[in-house]
Amino acid sequence: YVLFAFAHSLPLLFAARTMDGITGANISTAQAYLSDITPPEERARNFGFFGAIFGIAFAIGPLIGTALSHLPGAWGGNLGLGMFSAVLSLVNWLLAIKYLPETLSPDVRRRNTENDAKNKKPLINFSGFERALAIPRLNTVIVIGFLATAAFATIQGTYALFVLKEYTRPLVQSEIKANPQAAIERAKRLSQAEAEAPKPFAAAGEGAAPEVASDPTAPYPVSLGGDFNFEGAKAPEGYTWRHIEKLIVRPESARLVGYIFGVIGLLSLVVQGGLIRPLQKRFSEMSLVLAGTFIMAIGLISTSLVTGIVPHAIWGQFLTAGILTLGNGLATPVITSLVSQLSPEDEKGELLGIYQSTQSLGRIVGPNLGGFLFSFSSGAPFVAGGLIMLGSFGLAAKLRSSLKKAPQPAPAT
Repeated sequence: YVLFAFAHSLPLLFAARTMDGITGANISTAQAYLSDITPPEERARNFGFFGAIFGIAFAIGPLIGTALSHLPGAWGGNLGLGMFSAVLSLVNWLLAIKYLPETLSPDVRRRNTENDAKNKKPLINFSGFERALAIPRLNTVIVIGFLATAAFATIQGTYALFVLKEYTRPLVQSEIKANPQAAIERAKRLSQAEAEAPKPFAAAGEGAAPEVASDPTAPYPVSLGGDFNFEGAKAPEGYTWRHIEKLIVRPESARLVGYIFGVIGLLSLVVQGGLIRPLQKRFSEMSLVLAGTFIMAIGLISTSLVTGIVPHAIWGQFLTAGILTLGNGLATPVITSLVSQLSPEDEKGELLGIYQSTQSLGRIVGPNLGGFLFSFSSGAPFVAGGLIMLGSFGLAAKLRSSLKKAPQPAPAT
């Protein structure tokens, strides 16, 4: 994060993000630690809390980041944001040292050390993936988790564009046509505020990365609804209706997406932090996975379909986001709990790490697939994600009966 704070060129920025990605392995370590200190019957609930905390962070993180990027003077842009994140990481590290004692017994640690010395492994080792995929039932759970993550990720890179095309642009265009003068005044205020706001990399000096902004004279591409020209009134000097629309659309679209993501974060907290435990007492874990994957499929597909049922009604997106979040909140912590339960005791950390790696792979595959499909239709990524989730649901249905008689996997030799 310190490197990110002073990254005033693309190579440094990529280097900072690469380092952050490598150290992201601490997520699986935290999950393994949580698994070690939690009884099996409580793991789904505690993994739910774990996910709920992430949901809160994802909801408030962008708000904090936006505020920090607009700090005055040299602290604006990435400097204040990077240093704030670095301080948080340092505090996190100190808390871990003080409050998180080792959970493995001396005997287990000694045995692990002896095994590591006996079976020397390269720094980059793919045998763990082979091991994970060779364990019956665990391999299926990992695939279910990968598909669920990839399906959810298909919308991550395209959802803001989807809202812009299907909701923000039509709403703003209607406002312009209904009251052109009010739209002109609003666009002028936004243009002035945009000019006065601190720019990213503002204090970088020579070699700073250039600001990337949409060209106000360029039309929106066809995939985002195409050009907008209004002939009902004359645009003021120095402006075009295309420019006026863009000035209003950008903050309005960000506001709508922010509200929807805020609802997602709040619902994640409620579902994963509050509903998992009582539901787990009434239903089996596989029943929750089945329900979660099926509800996610409904949420994804309905996100696309609702635009045709109630066009330009943004409340429809809040509804489908709620359905999607409910399904994800039911399935995700239980899948992680199952990975922990089906892993040998002395391999939980490694196998949870492999599971997290497959999640990262899903977050690579999903957005690329979603972006490709969005070029054909704004609703295509959601339909594709729903179909992927139906595949995940089918695997979960097939797995449920076999898990009832699943033997505990033998430790690796």
